Amino acid sequence: MQEGVLKRDVLMNIGNCDSMQRAREILRKLDLPTFSIEYVESHSNQVWMTRDYVVHYHVIGPVGRLEHEARVASRLPPEVLYPEVVAVGRDGNHDWLVTKRVPGTILSAVWPSLDDKERCSAITEVAAALRAIHCSPAMDLIPPCLQRGVRVMSRRRLAHKLQAFDISSSFHTLLEAEDPPYVMVHGDFTFNQALWHDGHITAIYDLEMSHAETPDWDLGTFLEFCHDPVRMVPEYLEATTKREDYQKAPALLQKVYPELLACSQIKDRLALYLLIFRFEELITNAGMREQIIDEAFDHASELADLLASVSD
Repeated sequence: MQEGVLKRDVLMNIGNCDSMQRAREILRKLDLPTFSIEYVESHSNQVWMTRDYVVHYHVIGPVGRLEHEARVASRLPPEVLYPEVVAVGRDGNHDWLVTKRVPGTILSAVWPSLDDKERCSAITEVAAALRAIHCSPAMDLIPPCLQRGVRVMSRRRLAHKLQAFDISSSFHTLLEAEDPPYVMVHGDFTFNQALWHDGHITAIYDLEMSHAETPDWDLGTFLEFCHDPVRMVPEYLEATTKREDYQKAPALLQKVYPELLACSQIKDRLALYLLIFRFEELITNAGMREQIIDEAFDHASELADLLASVSD
């Protein structure tokens, strides 16, 4: 999950020792073992792991994101492969979540070394889990924020606001198009949120941004990841991560989960996805609105180009 304002090295040091102590205390209160506890790099939480359990401890951004994830988890079918929730709670201005540990390595760490057959298998299993998420109830789910602390807003609502600015007639067309049904979306879907072990996907996690949207919302995050994976993988993977390893991943996903691209005007929908994360700029800087929107459409075109091989 990308916070944007804070650099990863800063996040890793925020209350590191203190949060480890808090993680130990949480495990002790749950009568769970604390030996062999180790830190795991995460973009938005402090994460500590023992042999059998994982403690997620909120340190930045709005409180309640981990409590939200626990609510999401309670609605998920087994096919999602979400780890079993042990407990959730608050520690002052911090919420925390404890789950069972699932064997595996994040998919973005092993993807470069997988052969074509293994990559197809991984994508197929990830798509099955994502489809199961999209079949779960979510209309009342509202997370404290989206990535980078952005407030939750649907693309349709944003299109109405842009229409009020009288900026582009393309949004009028988009508003006239019929939206797919709203479903539960992952909210931050990349290969960083999937575990791979012994030739299979063993877990999908990090659903603290999950909310009701159309399924192709998760396509936006995924294409961003494939477009610039070095920016989005954990820091320890940056040196071994190459963009070319991910260029065929969108086509593989579309092959096994074609419903993600069932919407028309995919470029416009991707542009709206991007603009939600720049909404405050649109509101506060009227003189830059046209430029911000042009930049969003340019970047949406780059993301849509990743799908070009689908129709080849």
